[in-house]
Amino acid sequence: MRHAGRSTLVLFLGLAALAAPAFSQGMISQPAAARHGLTRAWFAQVGSPQVTGRIEYVNYVDGLLLVQSSLGMLTALDAETGRTLWETRVGTREGSSSEPAANSKHVVVLNGSTLFVLDRKDGGIAWKKRVTRAPGAGPGITETHAFVPMVSGLIEGYDLEAGVHQTPWNYQSTGRVLSPPMTTPLTVSWTTDNGYFYVADPAGGGIKYRLESSGAMHSRPAAWSPMLYATSLDGFVFAIDESKGSIRWKQQLGEPIYKQPVAVTGAVLVIPEFGGMYCLDPATGEIRWHTPGIQQFVAASPTRIYASDSVGALAIMDTASGARSGTLPISALTAKHVNSRSDRIYLVDDNGLVQCLHEPHLTQPALHTPPVTVQEKRKLPPVKRGAAPSEEPAPEEEMPAEEPAAGGNPFAPSGDAPATPAGEPPADSADPFGAPSDSPPADAENPFGTP
Repeated sequence: MRHAGRSTLVLFLGLAALAAPAFSQGMISQPAAARHGLTRAWFAQVGSPQVTGRIEYVNYVDGLLLVQSSLGMLTALDAETGRTLWETRVGTREGSSSEPAANSKHVVVLNGSTLFVLDRKDGGIAWKKRVTRAPGAGPGITETHAFVPMVSGLIEGYDLEAGVHQTPWNYQSTGRVLSPPMTTPLTVSWTTDNGYFYVADPAGGGIKYRLESSGAMHSRPAAWSPMLYATSLDGFVFAIDESKGSIRWKQQLGEPIYKQPVAVTGAVLVIPEFGGMYCLDPATGEIRWHTPGIQQFVAASPTRIYASDSVGALAIMDTASGARSGTLPISALTAKHVNSRSDRIYLVDDNGLVQCLHEPHLTQPALHTPPVTVQEKRKLPPVKRGAAPSEEPAPEEEMPAEEPAAGGNPFAPSGDAPATPAGEPPADSADPFGAPSDSPPADAENPFGTP
């Protein structure tokens, strides 16, 4: 009996060891964090590689941290405490899931070729619908619509409140779309590998303007009102007036740019193919500084920029000069989430360990929130004292005519057809930065390129 009991205990401990997360490999200790002016605010275990798959995407959206696993498990964490708010299996374990996106009411994610719309509060599936083509990337989202990019260049817009029985808007573009659309209150924009940058009306009014580059465009655009920022494989960074469609400036960095530019308070940060981070003035495009050996932006506080360097460590840099002030060693298995919305540093490893670091004095997140433009204010419904907000939006000012492109500009503005009905065949066709105020293509069976 004693021998049998001992065997059972050994077996139990062995199984427990297999199921237990390997915190010791990737956990950042408090003393190590403190030596670099940081604190580990929280850590959490999300699923397990054997049961839910490895973590593939993390997205921070207004206090919510969405964690998507390779086997379709979507987990929502409180971004400030690490508390699990809900978990939902989306689609099948065999289907590839996209990066999730969220607004104030909904969370959207693709599994295979099916769009899932979830309630942000509890993760319940509101509705799901199969899209018409093979998706090229995850969806973009506004407060009212989800926009699904197809490898073929088609963008489908779905009304989040209309449910499964709806006909989506269609925006047709030339070339393959391999990154999620960028959305703002005024526009939805995307790039194609044929070198086009499209900007459309998110309310179904059609494509506003199309700009053409001499190099292919693979990265998702960035937005900081009143500008949109796009990059190309011939090494250019472009700043486009969001409402007019005119080019404010362009900057040549001399290397292909695959990664999305990052627009934060007072700066545009760009990392070309061969590494090194450039800090550009958002108003003029002037290069303020360049720090070599940087591979990925991670987060930015009012005084520091955090990034992943060439060996995977967390580099700490000064916002004003780009000078490195420290390096926090991190396990090679730990991925760093690109968080352009706040100062919080989110780290994830293959065992499902999620950690949040930040500067101790920043007890509340330091947010990177673009200013509200005049055009955005005009779209807001008027509010009268003592009365409910009007359901009718204020009339929108007519969009100014496009300004002609400067000579030698690799962008060439051109018109585009309005949105086409679904079912029709697609056509071929106090600033720390000192700023002034004011991949390979996915296939149809596995559109997100996951193994």
